[in-house]
Amino acid sequence: MCAVDYWGVMVGLGLLASAFGAVAFVRYRERESATLQQQTALARELRDLAGDDEVRLAAVDEFSLTIYQRLFYTSVVAPWIRSAVWALLGGVLAAAGAVAVGQVDGVYATVVHIVTIAASAIFGIAALVFAGIALYHSASTPRVSFRDSYAVADDTGTITTDADVAETGAADKTGD
Repeated sequence: MCAVDYWGVMVGLGLLASAFGAVAFVRYRERESATLQQQTALARELRDLAGDDEVRLAAVDEFSLTIYQRLFYTSVVAPWIRSAVWALLGGVLAAAGAVAVGQVDGVYATVVHIVTIAASAIFGIAALVFAGIALYHSASTPRVSFRDSYAVADDTGTITTDADVAETGAADKTGD
């Protein structure tokens, strides 16, 4: 087999692997969203079953907390990440098409070469924009935190959280 033929096979396998990887990543993220929706419905059913039992309601609240924190991320950041992955895959495939058609002579081949270069540039810019928006949302979107709801006011009116209690407990143990 000629070295040029081997290079072409490797590029083809790389493109196939990147396509499978992108589809698998997006599918995994979609399944995660569906699982979170199912868990949200389960939390509602568990809340109904818990009735007035405070211990069971507290357990359902803890379960719901973890679900809503993950659901918040998947509803705000994950769609932009999936869009960036699709745009990146489109850019890679368009660039591979531009490289493949670049060696062919003729008017039709030149037009296809120009169109694939333009498509590659547009997909590349879109991938960067989507990734930038995802990073922006990751950094600027307020996190869902229920730490304040677990805060306890002592007799002096000072509000302490579980983390504060853990820190002072650790300081008391080291001071002894």
